[in-house]
Amino acid sequence: MSKLKDIVILGAGGLGREILALIEACNAEHEEWNVLGFLDSDPNLAGSAVSAYRVLGNDEWRGHSHDSVWFVCAIGDPRVRCEVAKRFSAMGCRFASLIHPDVEIPKSVQIGAGAVVMAGTRFTIDAKIGSHVVIYINCSITHDVEIADFCMIAPGCNLSGGAVLEEGVQLGTGVSILPRRRVGAWALVGAGSVVTRDIPANSTAVGVPCRPIVR
Repeated sequence: MSKLKDIVILGAGGLGREILALIEACNAEHEEWNVLGFLDSDPNLAGSAVSAYRVLGNDEWRGHSHDSVWFVCAIGDPRVRCEVAKRFSAMGCRFASLIHPDVEIPKSVQIGAGAVVMAGTRFTIDAKIGSHVVIYINCSITHDVEIADFCMIAPGCNLSGGAVLEEGVQLGTGVSILPRRRVGAWALVGAGSVVTRDIPANSTAVGVPCRPIVR
């Protein structure tokens, strides 16, 4: 039996617990990961237990040599996830890509470092998924979709052919994006929206059809 790879989850909140469950599902299919625990910036959590795993400390943790440990970033806010991932990358840390065992990844689909794909999501062909993207349960990603780094895609989203999400986009639950529509960097699209035309960067957009609103 090969040696298990140590992994630490960055963030001990709800997404952290969900990613822990994802790791456990992966291990049930093929045992690969040894979860050391969580890191979290909240000093009140240090030393406590989350889902039976310890919060080891914050991002100054030096419990193991970074070159012997894998990390996964479990922070929902795309901007904060970007900041944390870049800080750990600068320290030479490696990030694991985690894909639920019931998700089939066609050979033509690219998955970036640190990306997370949860149960029930389906891909067709020729999609590009960037680094540190989080794709929640039961999403559909079709041909030629491009999802840039640090995007957050909530449950039940549907991305039609050629749709593009630029860096840091956040989609609420049940968003649908029509073919070849583009959502600009760091935009937020509200739950249940239908994107029928391009959405500008750094905007909040909602509705059917989806329209930007003033933040």
